[in-house]
Amino acid sequence: MYNLLVVDDEKFAVKGITQGIEWSDLQFDHVFEAYSTEEAKRVLFSHKIDVMISDIEMPDANGLKLLEWVKEHSPFTETIFLTGHAKFDYAQKAIQLGSFNYLIKPLDHDHLKEIVQKAVHKIQADQELHDFNKTYEKYYDIWIKQLPTLVERFWQEVISGKIPSRQERLQAGFQIYGIPMDAQSQVIPVLISVEQWREDLSARDEEIMEYALRKAGAEMILQSDPGCVIPDQNGINLVLFYVRDYAPVWQDLNRRCTEYIQACNRFFYCDLSCYIGELTPVTDIGRALGSLIGMERNNVTKTNSVMNLQTCVELKGGLPSFPLISDWFLLYELGKLDELLDRIDESTERMQVSGVSSESLEALYFGLIHMVYYVAHKKGLSIQNMFPHNELQDLAVATRSLKQLRNWSARIVTVGIEYMNRHHHEVSVVISRVRKFIEEHLHEELKREDIAASVYLNPAYLSRLFKKETGLSISDYILGVRMDKAKKLLVESGVKVSNVAELTGYGHFSHFAKMFKRVIGISPQEYRKKFQINKSP
Repeated sequence: MYNLLVVDDEKFAVKGITQGIEWSDLQFDHVFEAYSTEEAKRVLFSHKIDVMISDIEMPDANGLKLLEWVKEHSPFTETIFLTGHAKFDYAQKAIQLGSFNYLIKPLDHDHLKEIVQKAVHKIQADQELHDFNKTYEKYYDIWIKQLPTLVERFWQEVISGKIPSRQERLQAGFQIYGIPMDAQSQVIPVLISVEQWREDLSARDEEIMEYALRKAGAEMILQSDPGCVIPDQNGINLVLFYVRDYAPVWQDLNRRCTEYIQACNRFFYCDLSCYIGELTPVTDIGRALGSLIGMERNNVTKTNSVMNLQTCVELKGGLPSFPLISDWFLLYELGKLDELLDRIDESTERMQVSGVSSESLEALYFGLIHMVYYVAHKKGLSIQNMFPHNELQDLAVATRSLKQLRNWSARIVTVGIEYMNRHHHEVSVVISRVRKFIEEHLHEELKREDIAASVYLNPAYLSRLFKKETGLSISDYILGVRMDKAKKLLVESGVKVSNVAELTGYGHFSHFAKMFKRVIGISPQEYRKKFQINKSP
């Protein structure tokens, strides 16, 4: 409902409007009267007035002065002026002040009511727009606060293949999330690989520290360059430089990563390395990440280092010497058959154009053999069961021509992925070996790099694999095994509590007692007393 105010120094003029026109059908709840500008101000102070009909010429002050006051104190009130003189100056001033309309006396009541109805419609439209803007501002604020998370999710889905790497699909995402790129842009990926935490951290603590590492990466690696730092869904931290019209100086990027590693060593109590990728089309980001993961996986000797794919830094064990296959490992392991078949087609077509030799055919053949064996070993699957017809032994047939190698490759990855999909619940042999190593060395100081060395894997890569397959970090798993063994020794043996600490890998009794109470809730002595008594007949 709305309120109407009629202002005129002539009483009969006011009554003619307030009583001579039926206002109820225009949703007016109250119709107020005022006989001077001062009285009108008092009404406006006391009530919310939606429409004001005012004479211009009044003894105390004219209606134009009143409108100036209304615009300051009641800015949402719509004003309709009445005057007995058709003065251009009045009309011009009324328009400048923002009056809704300007009518000449004598009045036609039907016409006045029609004008007032239009004013009510304008008020309704303005209110709807105001409500919409308030709602929009509310959700826009929420959107802005959530935007970094939405950008992270967008890139995660691009990398994982949930969003196809087609130019039109990427372009739509860039526009939605305000990413300063287009489908022809390029990126420089930098993989941050945490190799060791030098403090005992729970899974939650590790997540917090990983978040801190990403924030520090944004400040020290990206600096003022456009880009983002995202956590991949497989536990990888990835820096993405957005590149449009320029590329950072490579030497400066190496320096930034070196300083970042040194800062993390100092402030976050961890060892880590940075793997710098090549300038890559945004449509090929998944392949670029696969290459970096290949570098990380094969790095079993260096730590706290910067490794640059562009300058072909040599690692012990080396990157695969066969063409364009380092990124295939991840696609094969994740079961992305269509993408992997596309990679095989692209590589063989490129080899056809650039020329092919028997050595390059054999290199690609043995690279695929290595990939199949490596992933099967990691997943604990039998190669003999996966390929019962000895398809992997067809060197002479497979490398007879590029076409035959392409067909053999497609057949091998198809059989392998289909077999893995049927046996995806089996626990990896690698994880079984890690568990066995931990049990056999529980009394020692277990370091993540020693565990990784026992299965010939990069420590950071092993940590992600272990957590993916068990749901626990390696440190949390070791803590659980130690506490289980400690409880068993405290209840079932007469070994001194201090010796229990040594047998479970704690060099200092105080540290053992602190960890035991944190996990179990009571001290080792209280646990032994409570449960040995309960076991007595």
